[in-house]
Amino acid sequence: MHGISVCNPVDIDRDYLLYTVEYAHKMGFDHLQVIGPIHDYVKGNIEGMTPYRKYAQFNDEKDDAYVAMNLDVVNEACKKAHDYGIRTYMWHHELAVPARFQEVYPEIRNSYGDVEITHPLIKDFLEEKIKDFFHFYPYFDGIILTLHETQIPLLKLKNQKLDKIERVQYVTKILYDSCKALGKELIVRPFASIEEDYVMMTAAYEQISKDLVIMDKWTQFDWSLTMPSNRFYSKIKNNPLLVEADIFGEFFGKGRLPLMLKEHIKEKFRYCAQFAPNGYVARIDRAGEIPFDSVNEVNLNIYAAALRGGDVDEAIEKFFAEKYGTYAAEVKALMEPTEEILKKTIYTSGYYFSELSYFPALNHSKNHFYFEMMTKDCALASNEWFIPRGWNRGSIADLIAEKETAAKEAETLYEQLLKLEGKLEAGEYQKLWLKFYNLKLVTAIWLELIKTFIYYARFFETRDPADEAALENALNALLAYNCEGFDKLGDDFYCKYSTIQHEKTNIDTFVESVRAGFLFEKEQRALLENDPAVLDFILCGSAMEGHKIQKEVNFSDTLMRGGEPFRIPGNMRGMQWSRITAHGWFSYEVKVTPNAVNRIKLVIEGMNDQIDAKVTIGDQEYVISEAAAGKKEIELLYTESAGSDVTRIRIDKITGNVPCVFRIQVMK
Repeated sequence: MHGISVCNPVDIDRDYLLYTVEYAHKMGFDHLQVIGPIHDYVKGNIEGMTPYRKYAQFNDEKDDAYVAMNLDVVNEACKKAHDYGIRTYMWHHELAVPARFQEVYPEIRNSYGDVEITHPLIKDFLEEKIKDFFHFYPYFDGIILTLHETQIPLLKLKNQKLDKIERVQYVTKILYDSCKALGKELIVRPFASIEEDYVMMTAAYEQISKDLVIMDKWTQFDWSLTMPSNRFYSKIKNNPLLVEADIFGEFFGKGRLPLMLKEHIKEKFRYCAQFAPNGYVARIDRAGEIPFDSVNEVNLNIYAAALRGGDVDEAIEKFFAEKYGTYAAEVKALMEPTEEILKKTIYTSGYYFSELSYFPALNHSKNHFYFEMMTKDCALASNEWFIPRGWNRGSIADLIAEKETAAKEAETLYEQLLKLEGKLEAGEYQKLWLKFYNLKLVTAIWLELIKTFIYYARFFETRDPADEAALENALNALLAYNCEGFDKLGDDFYCKYSTIQHEKTNIDTFVESVRAGFLFEKEQRALLENDPAVLDFILCGSAMEGHKIQKEVNFSDTLMRGGEPFRIPGNMRGMQWSRITAHGWFSYEVKVTPNAVNRIKLVIEGMNDQIDAKVTIGDQEYVISEAAAGKKEIELLYTESAGSDVTRIRIDKITGNVPCVFRIQVMK
C-alpha cells in the first residue's frame, strides 16, 4: 500500500479533494484516506456525512447541507479514485451515539450513568450505521477506526460488564463483521500512549482476525519529530502493519514554516523496514494548510521516492530543478538546515516544547511543565509521553544557547534569501519570503518564550527584583515581535494562529495571562508562606504548582476564574468530551505531620452549582457530593500513621459535574 491521507481534520472541500485524487494518480499512490472534521460532533466521522435510515429520528442532529455536499462531492471523488485503481477509506472514531439517543433509549445506561456497551441497542445502532454509510457511499473500500477521542470514551467507562480488552474486542468485532459482510475493509488504529493499553488492544485485534490491518504512527505516541521511533510495533505479533507517517510537519510548523524532512523520512523508513509493513500512508496536510505549490512539497517527493526504494537525493534535485530552475541549488541550500533549526526552536533538549507547533497558550505551558522544568532542582514526576525517557535538562545557559543558535541560523538563511530577490519569479520569491521571514521571527520569539519561563521560575526561588524585571523584559520583547509580525506579514504571520477559540492572538493572550498569573502567585505565596498555621500549600493550576504533580494526560487542565487559577480533573478547558461522563484525575505530594491527625483544607467549586469529587489522601478516601454555589472551603481529617512526613493527595472526577480545585492547604 502506497498511500496518503488528506483533509486533516477539516470540512471536505470539493476542489481540494478532487485535486488530491488527481495528485495521488499522478504520483502513483494506490491508497487514499479521507480524514474530515473528526473532532466536530456534528460533521465528524461517518455519522456526520451519512443519513440514518432505521434511526432516521436522529437525522435532525446532522448538518443537512454538509451531508448533501458530501453525498455529491465525496462520491464524485471516490468514483474517480476507483476508476484510477486507488482504494479509498474514511476515518471514523467510536464509540459515539446521537445526543438524544440516551434520552430516547434510557435503558442503555448502567447504574453509574454511563452507556453499557453490551446493550443490544448499541450493537444494532453500530451495525445500522455501517450499513447506512456504505449504502450512501458505495465507492469507499473501507473505514479507518480509532477508539479514542470520542464522545463516549470506551476505555474509561465505569461499571461495565466487559473489561477493557473485552470492550475493544466487542466494539471492533461489530464493526469488522459489519464491514466484512458488505465486502468492505476495516483498518484499526491502536492510538495508545500506554504500553499496557497497546498490548491489550493489539491482542484484541488478533483475536478478531489475524487479517485485520493495524495502522499506527511511525513516531511513538504522537507526531513530534523528536519522538522516538515506534517501539510498540514489536507488540504486533500476527497482524499486518500499515505505517502511518506525517510528512507535513503537523507538530513542526504545520507547513507554514520552511521544512525539508529528508533525514527524518529516510531514518523512519529504515526503522520501519525491520517490521516488514504492508505499506505506508502519509498525512500531507493539516488544519487547512496544504503542501502543494510550496517549497515544502519537496517532502512529498522524498516520500514517494522512499516508498519505491528510489534515490531520495535524485528526487530532491529534480523537485528543485523543476520548480526553481537556474536557482535550484540556492533554494535547496536554504532548505537543507530547516529541519535542525526547527528542532532547536520547537524543542528544548529534545523535550516537546510547543502546542501542536503553535505558540503555546499559558494553560498548555503549565500542563507541560515548562515553568517547573526551569527550576534549579528540576524533577518532573508525571512521566507523560511528551517527556523523553531519561530526559536531562542540562544547564539553563545551554537552553538559552540552543535557542540563540536557532535564531542566528534563521537570520542567516533570511539574509541569503534576500539575495534571490529579482532573480526568482516574483510569486515564488514571495512565497519563500513569507516562510523564511516567519522562521526568522519564530526563532526569536521562542528565545523570549524560554526566557519567560526561566525568569518566572527563578523569581520564586530568589525573590530578586532583577529576575522580575528580566521576566517583564522578555514579555515586552514578545509583544514587540508580535507587532513586527503583524506589521510585516499581516494575516500570514505564523503566530497569528491561536489554539484558543474566540481569543485574541496567542502572544497577546499569553503575555496578559502570564502577567496576571505572576501577580496572583506573588501575592498569594507571600501570604501563605508567612502564615504560621500552614505547613504546606498548593496553588492549584498556578505556574509554580509543583509538588511532584501527576495527572491523566489531556484529562486535567488549568483554567482561570475571577483572576484565580484552578485545576480540573476533567477535560481540556472543562469541555464535556463525553456525552456521559469524562473521567480524569490529578495528584500532588504534600507535607504532613507524621503520627498525627492532619487538617487538610480544599478550596473547591463546581463548574455548575454541584461539587462532586473523590479525594484520596494516602490510603484514605473521601467523597464530596453536595450542592454549592461558588467556592467552598472543605476540611478533611487525615491520619498519618506510617510515620511519613509526606503523602499524596489525589482528586478524581466521579460524575459529569466538573470540580474546580483552587487551593490545598495542610495545616500545622
